[in-house]
Amino acid sequence: MTGEWGIYIVLYFWLAAMGGGAFLIALGLRDERARRSGAFLAFIGIVIGALLLIVDLGQPVRFWHLLVGFHPISVMWLGSAVLALSGLGLFLLLVMREWPGWLVWVTAILVLLVVGYTGVLLMATARPFWSGSPLMPWIFLASAYTTGAALLVLLGNREPGLHRISFNFALIEIVLVVAHLIWTYPLAKNAVQAALTGELAWAFWGFVVLGVALPLYMEAQRRAASLAALLVLAGGFLLRYFIVYAGQTGVLRF
Repeated sequence: MTGEWGIYIVLYFWLAAMGGGAFLIALGLRDERARRSGAFLAFIGIVIGALLLIVDLGQPVRFWHLLVGFHPISVMWLGSAVLALSGLGLFLLLVMREWPGWLVWVTAILVLLVVGYTGVLLMATARPFWSGSPLMPWIFLASAYTTGAALLVLLGNREPGLHRISFNFALIEIVLVVAHLIWTYPLAKNAVQAALTGELAWAFWGFVVLGVALPLYMEAQRRAASLAALLVLAGGFLLRYFIVYAGQTGVLRF
């Protein structure tokens, strides 16, 4: 990756989380079409995310060297390996008529690691806003389930449990974000202030209002499920935007 993480990384985090969350949730649904849709969404999210990661690296050869070089103590190498293996597992599921139980379990674990890895990657840096609390991976996991459920709803799945999943994980997500801001404030005061009242306030409060508060209200009122789902997806993007850039307070955005 480059020294400054920009919009490609935000999009990579967002797409991988949405698709991965949709797959993990769909595995618990009774509808086989929903499970296959979840696998397809996860595969597309991971493939596009990998392409965005390559673009951010600047040279495809660098990604290849990162992937084939054996560096088991490198967070970047581990993440790239898990990304590639999860993509392979999802591809195999998509081309198979019957899903072997072992392959489903292995792929689900790999996808879960991809979703949580994004938070671990941020924590592995020396930037206080990212590494100052142990909550970052859990924020990304909660958001993956929230956006994954919303994506399935937006694409027409009307399983009643999806609304409850989205509702519950949205509550967990906002609690974790607030706790993270409080936890990291002594170490990353400028970053927290940028998110709350500064140059990134539009993204943070957009996430809180559009991505959490309004969808929660609409879910409680059983109104406009598709609009609520769309707002959740937008909120998932804004969450990653303010987190990525708050950790680099002062870095030029594009």
